Amino acid sequence: MTIFLVGGGTGGATAPVLAVGEALKQIRPDAKFYFIGNNGVEKKMIAKSKLPLAYLSIPAGKWRRYFSLMNLVDLFKTAAGFLKSFYLISRYSPDIIFGAGSFVQVPIVWAAFFRRVPVVIHQPDFELLLSTRLAAPIARAITVSFAGSEKDVPEFSGLLKKIKKSKVHVTGNPVRKEILGGSKDRAIKIFSLNKDYPVILIMGGSQGAVKLNDIIENAATELVKYVQIIHIKGGKGSGGEDFRNPHYHAYEYLGADLRDAYEAADFVVCRGGISTIAELSLLGKASMVVPLPNSSQETNAELLAETKSAVVVFEEFLNPELLVKLVRKVLWNVEAMQTMKANIRHLLPRNADKKIAKIILDIYAQ
Repeated sequence: MTIFLVGGGTGGATAPVLAVGEALKQIRPDAKFYFIGNNGVEKKMIAKSKLPLAYLSIPAGKWRRYFSLMNLVDLFKTAAGFLKSFYLISRYSPDIIFGAGSFVQVPIVWAAFFRRVPVVIHQPDFELLLSTRLAAPIARAITVSFAGSEKDVPEFSGLLKKIKKSKVHVTGNPVRKEILGGSKDRAIKIFSLNKDYPVILIMGGSQGAVKLNDIIENAATELVKYVQIIHIKGGKGSGGEDFRNPHYHAYEYLGADLRDAYEAADFVVCRGGISTIAELSLLGKASMVVPLPNSSQETNAELLAETKSAVVVFEEFLNPELLVKLVRKVLWNVEAMQTMKANIRHLLPRNADKKIAKIILDIYAQ
């Protein structure tokens, strides 16, 4: 059995694919995997994955919802990606293709349609992505993270036959297993933490977060009076000297130690990417979510706010003073913290990786 896993561009489009690949490998140890990407952030994630796979790349264009000459350039990239996808499918003969919302999936999914290779796609965010809409008419099955997202899957593509709602499955979002099994005692040693102070874990996301990092660094002088901070900056800070204090610990990236940082964290400040939200849900963490402006993260964040699963602040309103005020107000409010932890635990279905793996194998067996 040969499987093409398609992702890249962001961690949110890569982590679910790798998680499903690992679940498939457990069921079918004989399966052979190829990851199709675009030479982006996925390469770092693949290097740390336990899944044995070969990496292949194709050109792919990203459509912008505003006027840009790059849209014209990216049309040619997508066309080139379609041609290369034909070549890769011919050479490696995949039995099935699985993608999770990346723009990379569009050319290879359409090439798969003409080569009669079955396709399964996963919609990670609450709001349907353009790449999902373009691939939905071709897919044998569509999995979605949130109950409610399935209502937005178009009933008719305008190009192909009507899309049956029965092929849409609510599964939750696959979560990487590396975040499980964390130890607070281990975290105390790794991050030199003081047991007498609460811990805030701050993450900017796989794309980094320049403005968010700047706000954190400007608020740190006041925050370290009350809390300890583990700050994952993603390599994108203010460009100045890092704030230095025994209660402030900055890192560009955390690999295996992230599970221990999660376990030690009393509160998490993060972006609104679906992979992060799925991790918060699985671990039951109280959080403040600052979605990436003008992205699908804002819709994710609105859902969190409506369900009282997190404190949500849009970036345009956030400043160091407000951050300090909210942390002090929420972190010591036992009722609010417990409410967020309980609600986010029930936000997403569990075991999404195994559910999607079963769907893929069922289609393969047809």
